[in-house]
Amino acid sequence: MGEETGKDWPLFYKEQLILGNPDSNVGICTLWSVKENFSWLPKEKYGIIGNLYSSYGINPMLKNILANPKIRHLIVCGADLNKTKEILVNFAEKGIDDGYKVVGSEAYIDKTIPEEAIGKLRKNLKVIVLRNANGEEAKKELATVLEGISSEGKAFMEPIIIREESSTEAMYSEEEAPRTEGKTISEAWLKALDITLKFGEEKKSEYGLKQKEILDMATIVKAEEENFPEWFPFSKKELEDYQSKFFTEEKPEGVSYTYGERLLKPGQIKAAVERLKKSPHTRRAIAVTWKLEEDAASSNPPCLIEVAWSVKHGKLCQTSTFRSQDMFGAWPLNIFALRQLQKQVAGELGIPAGSLVNISVSAHIYESNWKAAEELVGKHHRGRMMRLDEDPRGFFVIKVEKGEIIAEHRLKDGRKTRYEFRGNRAEEIYRRILNENLISMLDHAAYLGKELARAEIALKEGRNYVQEKA
Repeated sequence: MGEETGKDWPLFYKEQLILGNPDSNVGICTLWSVKENFSWLPKEKYGIIGNLYSSYGINPMLKNILANPKIRHLIVCGADLNKTKEILVNFAEKGIDDGYKVVGSEAYIDKTIPEEAIGKLRKNLKVIVLRNANGEEAKKELATVLEGISSEGKAFMEPIIIREESSTEAMYSEEEAPRTEGKTISEAWLKALDITLKFGEEKKSEYGLKQKEILDMATIVKAEEENFPEWFPFSKKELEDYQSKFFTEEKPEGVSYTYGERLLKPGQIKAAVERLKKSPHTRRAIAVTWKLEEDAASSNPPCLIEVAWSVKHGKLCQTSTFRSQDMFGAWPLNIFALRQLQKQVAGELGIPAGSLVNISVSAHIYESNWKAAEELVGKHHRGRMMRLDEDPRGFFVIKVEKGEIIAEHRLKDGRKTRYEFRGNRAEEIYRRILNENLISMLDHAAYLGKELARAEIALKEGRNYVQEKA
């Protein structure tokens, strides 16, 4: 394998891969099937075994192979829940276009991988797709294929070490439980990525990669995505495939779990719907994925732990809790699927869907995605003016009368509440308002501070004050 790679290989997800014979020229990709189920294979017959869950995952896989170009056979087997097998086949057979997109799929190859290296890899790496996924027949087929491969061979090129560029900027923050909100999934996602990149704590992960992590992030989505954003790192078809797997009760053999199997098969969602029909005010409409006897010691427990439903002002609100959530690679797929689930339950109740709240106990972005996330946020979020929205807690009417400033709180429909603030100093009034929890949005707070300052200047100078619109 050479001293340059040696003990540092594989470069990515080392802790999550099964290593065999360092001189073997065989890699085994088990797609979504539990890789430990293949531990019966003789270690001298393969160099590495690992999963491929997402289209982006092909990049660390290829970089690992380029760092150890003795790997010349890639056996693909196991259950395919996200059509990642198709991406591998298209990459091997058709290559990439000028934009580094895998021909025939929606997956992209990192541009940090030289085009010449991609050409050599495709020419020398044989992708072998097995028909069977699991069971005794699959074992026989895999054993037969392995037996027919000479397990040792020369590298097809000199190793290429492509490590991820780590961010050097780190803004320290002890903040916990930040809250971000967006009208749509894409807007909320960009804000959540921005916060994680700026203030996430850099620390180790259990996958052998560094991560930036925020604890207990709450993300709120208010409305539907009118048009599917073309800049998403997955296609609409990939999303539809993911959603179809999310909502199936069947669990493919060899796969630890699916959310659909955990939520639907035991009848949890059906029971929640019936409870809501009987008592719309219930606090007991929940569904959980966690099975203590299976998951407490599992190396691959569910990330989604619970989904809860509540009716508020005639709308169905939904809250999901993830113990761990990859904010770049998984969050948008998760939320689109959960939004679909929310609309399905709301439809059965005959009421509209309200807000979706998602809580990420560990909201993180892996080092391998820092650069891509920075580029995405930089292009589609940063540097723009924040849109001013109505505060759901109401607004303030500000006046200057009889030598004092008056700030009247009103509900969204214009009705005056009992909260009225008087004084001749803007800062004093502003701080008293903040203490009463009558403002929920940063833009509203900034606007209110500006208007109170204008009112104070008008009062001091004896001029007429007219409140400006936001």
